Amino acid sequence: MDVDIPFAEATTDHTNGKRRRTSTHNEESRFPEKLQALSDVPRWQSVSERAFNGIVSIRFYVPTSFDGDSPLCSEATGFIVDAKRGIILTNRHVVGPGPFVGEAIMHDHEEISVRAVYRDPIHDFGFLQFDPSQVKYMKLEEIRLVPENARVGIDVRVIGNDAGEKLSILNGSISRVDRNAPAYGQITYNDFNTFYLQAASSLSGGSSGSPVIDINGDAVALQAGGRCEEATNFFLPLDRVKRALELIQDGKPIPRGTIQAEFIYETFDEIRRMGLPEDIEAMVRKVYPEGIGMLIAMTILPEGASSAAGMEPGDVLLRINGEIVTHFVLFEKYTDGNVGDSLSIQVVRNSKVIDLTVTVQDMHALTPSQYVVYGSSVVHNFAYQMAYSCNLPVRGVFVADPTELLQGVHKAEGVIVEKIDGKSVSNIDDFIRVMQTIPNHSQISIDFFTIDNIHEKKTVTMYIEHQWQKMRVYTRNDATGYWDCKRITDFAKAVELTSVNFRFPIMDNVNAGKAAKVSHSLVTVHNMIPVSVEGYSSTPRHGFGVVVDAKKGLVVVDQYTVPSSICELTIVIASSCVIPAKLKFLHPTHNFAIVQYNPALIGESDLCEVEISPTPLKPGDSTHMITQSSYGDPLCINTVMTSTVPIRINRSPYPKWRGINDEVMILDSPQANDYFFGVLADDEGRAQALWTTYSTADNKKTVRAAMSIQVIKPALELLRRDEEPRLRSLNIEVSVISIAKAISAGLSAKRVEALQQTRSNRNGMLRIDGVESLSNASGVLEDLDIIISINGKPVRTIADLDIQYSHDVLDMVVLRQKKELTLQVKTTECDRNTNKIIFWAGATLQAPYKAVLQQTRKVPSGVCYSNISNGSPAKMYGLQSAFWITHVSGKATPDLDTFERVVSDCPDNTYIRVKGMSFEMVPVVLNIKMCYHYWPTTSLTRDPSSENGWQSKIICDPDRTSNMLE
Repeated sequence: MDVDIPFAEATTDHTNGKRRRTSTHNEESRFPEKLQALSDVPRWQSVSERAFNGIVSIRFYVPTSFDGDSPLCSEATGFIVDAKRGIILTNRHVVGPGPFVGEAIMHDHEEISVRAVYRDPIHDFGFLQFDPSQVKYMKLEEIRLVPENARVGIDVRVIGNDAGEKLSILNGSISRVDRNAPAYGQITYNDFNTFYLQAASSLSGGSSGSPVIDINGDAVALQAGGRCEEATNFFLPLDRVKRALELIQDGKPIPRGTIQAEFIYETFDEIRRMGLPEDIEAMVRKVYPEGIGMLIAMTILPEGASSAAGMEPGDVLLRINGEIVTHFVLFEKYTDGNVGDSLSIQVVRNSKVIDLTVTVQDMHALTPSQYVVYGSSVVHNFAYQMAYSCNLPVRGVFVADPTELLQGVHKAEGVIVEKIDGKSVSNIDDFIRVMQTIPNHSQISIDFFTIDNIHEKKTVTMYIEHQWQKMRVYTRNDATGYWDCKRITDFAKAVELTSVNFRFPIMDNVNAGKAAKVSHSLVTVHNMIPVSVEGYSSTPRHGFGVVVDAKKGLVVVDQYTVPSSICELTIVIASSCVIPAKLKFLHPTHNFAIVQYNPALIGESDLCEVEISPTPLKPGDSTHMITQSSYGDPLCINTVMTSTVPIRINRSPYPKWRGINDEVMILDSPQANDYFFGVLADDEGRAQALWTTYSTADNKKTVRAAMSIQVIKPALELLRRDEEPRLRSLNIEVSVISIAKAISAGLSAKRVEALQQTRSNRNGMLRIDGVESLSNASGVLEDLDIIISINGKPVRTIADLDIQYSHDVLDMVVLRQKKELTLQVKTTECDRNTNKIIFWAGATLQAPYKAVLQQTRKVPSGVCYSNISNGSPAKMYGLQSAFWITHVSGKATPDLDTFERVVSDCPDNTYIRVKGMSFEMVPVVLNIKMCYHYWPTTSLTRDPSSENGWQSKIICDPDRTSNMLE
């Protein structure tokens, strides 16, 4: 129980040091207040038990970014306020201003779907609704709203889903009823123009939306927030909540008016210092003898009704329509009751009473009820409540998710777009209209600012790819609880690309010598990654490349810039020529890819291809590193290559491609690490190595090093002959070990002597650290095998493995468990292409890709996930615990095609049983509830004949998703 006071309490008798029992009679005479608390114990128990059947746990997800909130899965509390209609009261920050999908768990653990029917524009409350007929085993209890009973000093109980615990009961006492609304941050939701109640109690996540119950079992407030470190909680009073509920029960709209001014409550001593005349204070105190303050205008939004009427920050509110107003409830009674009309408002400013006439605006009209999805970005009209965070007018296009729209500045928050392609945009209608006029493959500018720095205007360049960047408009429908979707398809026709003339800037560094000409081969590569696959997110990437064949339009770029075969590439040459490109080759282990542009689009220019040096770069050699600054200026760093080392990049817990079996060069110039890409050239300007960026397991960190340019030649020669590179590979990962370690593993003296007679720059051998699953070498080669020779040639360095690219079968001698084995090992054709992707319940599913096969010894299924979206059914129901999907609804899913057939029969809004395995091969069984409205089941299949190389398809019932993605 919350109050645990026994009838006879043991105390210490300090006269003799013994413990004695004090009687109830003595306790009553000494502590009469304890008996009062004691008598309340059974009553509190009865009240709490009665409330249990009216309180629900809410499990929900938010499928999209909206109004400063990110997609998420969470849990909260609500309580039934109308059992007949199935209406649940909870917080606005639970219902959210945007799309909401959730379910309520009753006290007897019945699960009922709920839909959002109302969220207040500014105050932290909202209503959900369920079908009461679906509750079959429990009698529903509704909790009355009695806001007038909230008083300082009363004991209350907060009953809710605290920290994930079902129906935790925490006690407290109300200490304040006139606290100003708490502030939670700038680019997030904040309440205003209301009092809050304050109590000393400690709650945590999940308790949002809990009823604050008095000893009569009535709700006197709504749990909203708090400060955990201070054990302080904030409760929303229920005056306006009760009004809204009654209007919903009567089937009427809920008028909400605003004069676009934020007020705070200040005490008389503070207002006196601001110039409040003594006679006015006396008059106000006479009308409200228990009052201790008045309302002061804190924020007057520019271009709003109060600003137009002449109200100023610091004005003390005195009267509205002749009535003295000092509290928020009366203030909102006037604003909510006069939407579209004018109010006569008196304020005190500089000891003078000033009369104003202010028009009341519709608060709902200033709150976004639509949003636009463009690619992966989300935009909507700038929200009224967000405007107060930065004192901005309620207009403009707010970018809730800037990932794709603001390429290169995806971490920007609180973005408001002002212009697109030179055209002003003040709302999402403007946004749609302007975007529809932009042809495909265009390059446009987007002008914006962030609300945390309104003084700095920024611009970013965006590359338009309408075939990937689909546009959809979602409109809130309170009748269904969903946001209805409409797809925008009418875009301007693509403009035919023409050749462009350009010139590269001149390198000023005279020490570059002939190597300066390499700067005319460097280009910028932009990669708009359309979907998250193979462990990489869909965040746009930008890097550099070097032209290796100008006649064919072939460019070498690192795999940090192009990490997977699903990409949309654009090349910028000399900062002036922007042309599309296509991926031609991804190397299975080395850190490079080859992309191709159309040479016909290059007009008169000084572009040239880099010449590959026949002489490899050796330790101690001087070299010229040719690169570009962030402004596109050519730079030269004269340096020395000091050594070559095998690169070692740790495996990622979420498998993604990493460079392996590669020896890289170390430079003595730390300045080189400031640049992502460069070409190391000799004195004749011929390329010897490429300075590249490697991805690591930590997405925030990279490794930069030089690799020999010789590694690109096998693939480049095939592409020059218009042949598709079909290199072969052993599909193994190796590391370099010393001969001493090989001797301890059983290497014979004869082998040691033979190795010592071979000339090599490294006195070591190669040990196999991993064999790729499903490869031809799997089951033949094993981890920890030491490679002695391939096709009769001793293997000393990683470069000795290059023989694998052109042979179907290799004769290998390996050392295994102190025995030499002679093996015939078939190689496997290299193929980094992803050919099919299925989007299901918010998960991106694909066949096991190379990084997965490198890191697992067993492949239990041909279906694994490479990404799970926040705010999706897959995230909410824990699919991340099952890396492999083996069965759906009791049917085996050995491959993607089978999976597609099985899930196509899964009905909407029902649970689907999923069996799978974690990456560590632990069996997992899940039940995932479908929601095709926001998360349709679709697929992408590689199709060279289509514009973007992919064909999209709806897998689930078209009637349920006809307005979604194609």
